[in-house]
Amino acid sequence: MTDEQSVEKKEIPNYKLYILAVITGIISYFITALNPNLSFISIILIWPAFIAAAGCVEFLCRYGLGTGTSSIGYWGTACGATVVFASQFIETTAYSPFLEIAVATLLGYAAGFCANKIIVMKIPRIEINSAIIAGSTGIITLIILEVLAGGVGMAGTTVYYIYPLIYIAIAIGVLHPYNGNLGADENQPRTLMLAMCEAALLTALFGFVGILLPNTPFIPALGMLIVSIIGFVIFVSIWWKRVKQEVYDIVWAGYPAGVDH
Repeated sequence: MTDEQSVEKKEIPNYKLYILAVITGIISYFITALNPNLSFISIILIWPAFIAAAGCVEFLCRYGLGTGTSSIGYWGTACGATVVFASQFIETTAYSPFLEIAVATLLGYAAGFCANKIIVMKIPRIEINSAIIAGSTGIITLIILEVLAGGVGMAGTTVYYIYPLIYIAIAIGVLHPYNGNLGADENQPRTLMLAMCEAALLTALFGFVGILLPNTPFIPALGMLIVSIIGFVIFVSIWWKRVKQEVYDIVWAGYPAGVDH
């Protein structure tokens, strides 16, 4: 067995991460819809979606996309986040969250299919990974909008003003974990742990923004902020511990010229 095969054997398949993200995402949606004051639970349940999307970015960039890390992150988020955002202005039903996630996933698959068959990028399994990124970011967008709207819909709030921030923040949270762990010893567990750190950091940002937005329920936004900060501290501690265990040495750059260090 080669080293590459050994690494792949230890890794969690991205489709399993996505199944988990869909299950927790749906539960998260209904918790928020039924009781907006329990949104802090909803926020915890969307972190797996960040992991699933970041895992697909890692896979695609490691096996063929190269410097296109930001491209796949933004393209996947564009498919997922835009579908969900646009659907908020359409009359909803009890099946709406299922349809939004399904459409986002299918659109992501179509984008990956076009990339391989029309642009001829020849990247292994880009279709399914593009679908997972789009579906995962759709889940994240859906829950964040629902929490900040407090269950009353965007029409009664000013949440739609921050859609550009939501889009850019999710895209960066999805694409950066792989870039942040680049190197010969990059591995899935550490990369995905960084994705958890960034997921908590970004939901903390959305919580803070929600507190500042007029007409946005204060308690859900505050709950999002507090739980996210706690999660961020925990995940950073775990990630930093892994970094110190897996690297030979940690040195700081930026010393002035001529200084002995």
